[in-house]
Amino acid sequence: MALTQLDEAQKISLRNRAKDELVRIETLIADKDKKRMIDDFKEKFSLCEIVYKVILEEHQFNKTGKHLDYLKVTMTQVPHALTFAGYDFDKDLLTKLFGAEEKIGSRSVKKLRDALTHSMNDKAVNELSDRYEELNGYMDSFLNKIRTFDAA
Repeated sequence: MALTQLDEAQKISLRNRAKDELVRIETLIADKDKKRMIDDFKEKFSLCEIVYKVILEEHQFNKTGKHLDYLKVTMTQVPHALTFAGYDFDKDLLTKLFGAEEKIGSRSVKKLRDALTHSMNDKAVNELSDRYEELNGYMDSFLNKIRTFDAA
């Protein structure tokens, strides 16, 4: 498929749209409380994802015999990988954390993180603000279960 060239007016329009998007996002993150809320949320989910991928990597190695370069988190394997490691997480909690729900107002933690990372629109920021305690509760439950494992 050949790439069509933009005329000068289209190039200017495209550059203006990119500039407008930059200004919109810079304005949004200029609010230090909002920025801190978004950053804290994304950082905590990163902890959940990184810790889970330790388990996922071993689970996938057990299945395939090789260490994969890329590990994708999907709800089709999350419960299985955690069960493989000996955890008994509630599937509803895992769905609220790692699931694919994208409906605004009930997005999973993962999907809201994706929205905040890739588009940072007002709906995602407002949803985070409205559901902040709830979403942090899901992540805290997951992390606390990992943290409090007692090998004895």
